[in-house]
Amino acid sequence: MKKIFMIALTITILIGGSLYFQTQSSYSEYVSMQADKTISEELNAVDNNPKNVKTENEKLGNEEPPEEISLDVTPDVERTPEDIALDKRLDADRKSNERTYREEGRTGSSIRPTIEIPTLSIDDYIGIYKTVDAYMRENSDRFPEPADNGTRGSTSDPRIQNILYAEEKSGIIAGFEDENLVAWAVKKLDGAYTNLLLGRTSAGEDWQVLSEGDVYQLRKEISDGN
Repeated sequence: MKKIFMIALTITILIGGSLYFQTQSSYSEYVSMQADKTISEELNAVDNNPKNVKTENEKLGNEEPPEEISLDVTPDVERTPEDIALDKRLDADRKSNERTYREEGRTGSSIRPTIEIPTLSIDDYIGIYKTVDAYMRENSDRFPEPADNGTRGSTSDPRIQNILYAEEKSGIIAGFEDENLVAWAVKKLDGAYTNLLLGRTSAGEDWQVLSEGDVYQLRKEISDGN
């Protein structure tokens, strides 16, 4: 009888211990799941723009970006009233062009050239975009990953066009034929536009970036600073 009692007691202890450890294991899993859930909820609740972290515009004390934020104009440059008016028009034209591309998938410009512009072939465009994209990627600290044709394309600034395609060329474009020169307007990470001046030795050759800058920088460089 005593032997039967001891066997029964042993079985009871084993069953009880098993249930205890199962309960503890289930409880641990529950606690772990709840902890993961809490962490997930806290991460989801994080404000993407915390109130104590200011944006670049707020650091400058501006509620809205300044109207000419996309103008890439060299500081302290002397601009004529005509320059100022054209810079504003170019800025508005670029913003309109970006919107039209997003909505309709096309690009264009309301600013017409005042000089004859060389016609580019499909192969020319392919070569130009290849060079422009490579330049943007090489300077990824200033340019986004090239993807949007609404924010890069042939410049519509008539001042640059008049410099490139003038009968007499000087500075870095001296000796280039008209069909071997082009200026490409590209939007930078800061929202401003800059111009890439591209040239090639002859048709069919690779395009090279000769210079970069706004019209005032390019004007000075092309004219040898005179």
